[in-house]
Amino acid sequence: MKKALALLLSAVLSISMLSACGESTENTTNETAETEIRLDACGLAYTIPQSWTTGENINLIPTSYAQPEDSVYAVVRYDYAPDENMDALNDMSSTVPVEELMAPLVEFLVVRDGQETADSAVTEFNKFNTKKELPKQEGFRFYYLTDPVNGIDFLSKEAQEVYNSLAEDLPVLYDSVETFQPDEASVAEQASKQGELLGFISTDLEGNAIDSSIFGNYDLTAVNFFASYSYPDINELKELESYYQTLQAEYPNVNFMQVIIDTPGNDAESKMLAAYEENGVTFTGVMPDKAMASWIVKNLKGLPTTIFIDKNGRVQETRIEGKQTADKYLETTKEVLDSL
Repeated sequence: MKKALALLLSAVLSISMLSACGESTENTTNETAETEIRLDACGLAYTIPQSWTTGENINLIPTSYAQPEDSVYAVVRYDYAPDENMDALNDMSSTVPVEELMAPLVEFLVVRDGQETADSAVTEFNKFNTKKELPKQEGFRFYYLTDPVNGIDFLSKEAQEVYNSLAEDLPVLYDSVETFQPDEASVAEQASKQGELLGFISTDLEGNAIDSSIFGNYDLTAVNFFASYSYPDINELKELESYYQTLQAEYPNVNFMQVIIDTPGNDAESKMLAAYEENGVTFTGVMPDKAMASWIVKNLKGLPTTIFIDKNGRVQETRIEGKQTADKYLETTKEVLDSL
């Protein structure tokens, strides 16, 4: 068994765009494990088949999320990735699409009652050929989805054999599933807390990998949000560059970056790269991923806007809205530093 157990037995199934569904409990012994999963927020409990935790070339990638206000309330999915694809999956600079590196094995879908025909629900249903309904709870319907529409032909012959062997125990997993009333309050609380954090995995305008772990390198990071379509009508790039140079010289514990919200996109990227060159910009321009884009939609009222983030990724209450001078940015930065 290579990375299977470590990936499978995450204490909390990986966080997607919003909040994780809950915790798992496990009982492991050496190379074998019987894993009981209970996701209170999702209203799901099940037992992972023994065969899924043993053997070679087994890498199961669990993903879960719950959404307080969406028709699709929760998704819990297990994808299979063969050993030969793990390096590309872990390489943020890889250009190979994720869907070509791993195949869905099973998905639990929790839909609000009466919303089964909503676009978001239909999108999930259409990813699989087989749909079984699980016992429903008040206000919710539960589905067990298998047999991905896209098939597994893109996997190597060896990987297909492993996938098929895992699929043989899907009936065992199905028989172990229990549904119960989801804990909506915990989902709402987690979503609220996550709004205080800004996490992302993306690239800068030069194509270099960058993610939110960079916040941990500084006591404070100023993040300015801008869009290529606002340029040149709104142009504070020289002021921001002056501010950045002052930080480097006098406040090395403070970083600055700019997020271009309408990237990625060839036209927007090219326009901003040219603007950076015209204005002598040396700070980093970041392209948002889906997680950051979701945060932007929920938390920004207009552009440009600058926020401040501490080393733990927490967004501070102070923000600057509209075009400002380098002195204004520096003055506000000092105030936020003092408050920390």
